Amino acid sequence: MKKVLMLALVLMFALALASCSGKPAETAAPPTGGQPAEALKVAMVCSGSLGDTGIFDMGEAALKQAAADFGVTYKVLEGKNDPSLYYEMLNLAASQFDLVFVNPGYQFDSYLEEIASTYPNVTFVYADGVSAVTMDNVISVSYLENEGSYLAGVMAAMMTTRTDYEGINEDKVLGFVGAVDSTTIHNFLIGFEQGVASVDSEIKVLPVYVGDYNDPATGKELALSLYDQGADIIYAAASNSGDGVSEAAVELGRYVIGVDTDKSFQGPENVMGSMLKNVTKSFYDVIAAKNNGETLDAEQRCGLSKKWVEMCFIDSMAQFLPEEVMTAIAQAEEGIVSGSVTVQEAVN
Repeated sequence: MKKVLMLALVLMFALALASCSGKPAETAAPPTGGQPAEALKVAMVCSGSLGDTGIFDMGEAALKQAAADFGVTYKVLEGKNDPSLYYEMLNLAASQFDLVFVNPGYQFDSYLEEIASTYPNVTFVYADGVSAVTMDNVISVSYLENEGSYLAGVMAAMMTTRTDYEGINEDKVLGFVGAVDSTTIHNFLIGFEQGVASVDSEIKVLPVYVGDYNDPATGKELALSLYDQGADIIYAAASNSGDGVSEAAVELGRYVIGVDTDKSFQGPENVMGSMLKNVTKSFYDVIAAKNNGETLDAEQRCGLSKKWVEMCFIDSMAQFLPEEVMTAIAQAEEGIVSGSVTVQEAVN
């Protein structure tokens, strides 16, 4: 009976992952060499806390799936946005685990080199960026946000003059709210702008920056200003500050495209779609490779081809959007994956 119950629980979890964030087990090869003599021990060190509906929860989902698929043991250490805890957390994880995800890596820049030197047999995964630490046991995981943003741009450009849809005006104006003025956020913008231009080069994209990842009030204020300037759709690459953009869209009956996770719960009739940064898929792929004994490249950077980024739509919005728009998005994705469409990247 216990075995039947456990199988049922595993199946339920696998089905839960087969949503917008994708089911990692379907796109990453299982181990080919059998279960290691000793199960891989994996930790995720978070600067924040679980329950964020974002990068921390998505990372934990990967660990849970890997535990079910490969028998790895895992632990999540939460920093609760208190930098005074970061060093001890990272050191503790390194002393007890084989593979340590540092999420996000840039929050731990002050400590990573020292601790990685102290524990040369531990593999550290610097999440959502490229580490400046060049050591054999430090790898980086980052995302081609520009590729997914291109798809968002195609959609927004095709919708922005569809005045037969409530909330859409005839102005060829779109908005972009970024968290901070940085290379990573620019990568969202440059892909979005290129996708827009591929549909209509006359459409203007108005970019603004909150200056903070966790300021929804300013995000809303900026969004209201952009909507007032004629934008009917805003691409919000602003982390928690983007919550304010969604609030403004709902308040005015306009539209927003979210990032990182499925934001449709913030306004099912106003969140046109979400460009996922699929942390679950990327973390799972790294664990699978490590479990297989594969050599991991120092820099793991992927996009649409491995579903590390992807566009996500809830069923009601997929039915709301015109068929030709959904077809154009699919064709653009096919072009990027095949290499016939090259999306520019932001540079430092």
